[in-house]
Amino acid sequence: MCSETEGDFMEYMTNVVTNGLTTVAISLGSQLGLFDIMATMDKPMTSQEIADAAGLKERYIREWLGAMVTGRIVDTDPNSERFIIPKHRHRALVSASKNQAGMARGLTAVSRHHDDIVSCFQKEGPNGIPHSKYGQFFQWCTSFYENEYDDGKMKALIDQVDGLGNMLETGIDVCDVGCNTGYHLGLLGKMFPKSRFVGVDISENAVSEAKENRRSENVTFEAKDIHDLSSGWSNKFTYVYSNRVIHDLAYPEKALSEIYRILKPGGYFSLIEMNAYSKPYDNLALPSTRGLYVFSLYHCMPCGLSPPGGKGLGCCWGRERAMAMLNDAGFSKVQISETPHDPSEIHISVQKPHGL
Repeated sequence: MCSETEGDFMEYMTNVVTNGLTTVAISLGSQLGLFDIMATMDKPMTSQEIADAAGLKERYIREWLGAMVTGRIVDTDPNSERFIIPKHRHRALVSASKNQAGMARGLTAVSRHHDDIVSCFQKEGPNGIPHSKYGQFFQWCTSFYENEYDDGKMKALIDQVDGLGNMLETGIDVCDVGCNTGYHLGLLGKMFPKSRFVGVDISENAVSEAKENRRSENVTFEAKDIHDLSSGWSNKFTYVYSNRVIHDLAYPEKALSEIYRILKPGGYFSLIEMNAYSKPYDNLALPSTRGLYVFSLYHCMPCGLSPPGGKGLGCCWGRERAMAMLNDAGFSKVQISETPHDPSEIHISVQKPHGL
């Protein structure tokens, strides 16, 4: 039986809500660049000095610092009222890497749709929210997740698929479905100059930006619906890659069927998804899923439910359901690994059987 008392739960809830409020202030500090500025300071500074360095109003800086000190993010000297961020906290706060301060900005970006989500809950309300309404959230996704990969991390991911690195070195055709602005494909294009890469995304704006930022001649981009890829692409690609895309789609079975179609027999598909199981109870041991369910509720699921008959998988659809859908699509040799750089993500590698 549960030994938790009413008082225990009240204390727990107080901490949850208070931490949530602190998260909002962390997001603000990240957006304003305050953590970056304070990280450059080699000694404690006054609120006025921090405000001057940031070009912002001192009174607002002082109140924000109050939230950060009581939230135990920033340290202060009670006598001089000077403030500093200890160096061991920089990695979690400064913008040079994927970090928790950056994640906090995602929460405030997606929570702008709170009233829309309330409407979606109503029986007479809309089924979901279309992708087109999430402009600010997608901007955050691009800036946050592009920082997580470099050549070394991408190579480590490729090495999780047996023999794929050698094939890419020799030269094969590769497709990134849901490529967004093409950052990952740009890395692969430079790493494997003998291979040919095509990125597709339904967003014309994302594809336009990808084309502007293209860094390799062996990389091209096209605006296409993943559910309906080019008819001439059947059995074309030796490798297909998809990073955190399938769970957002309205018709994931159709998308997996298309990916299967465009793969050559014996070709590989890498599906990067969130590290979750299909039942909430099984996710209690995975701390990251606590936040993932919130992101899913406010973005992933309503996007997938928005079109008529949409599936609405959500980002915690889980490895069990993913494996079942991949098997139903005809794939074989399912292999699941944590991504080399982030235990909150998994790399599901599958193969299209030979002779088909």
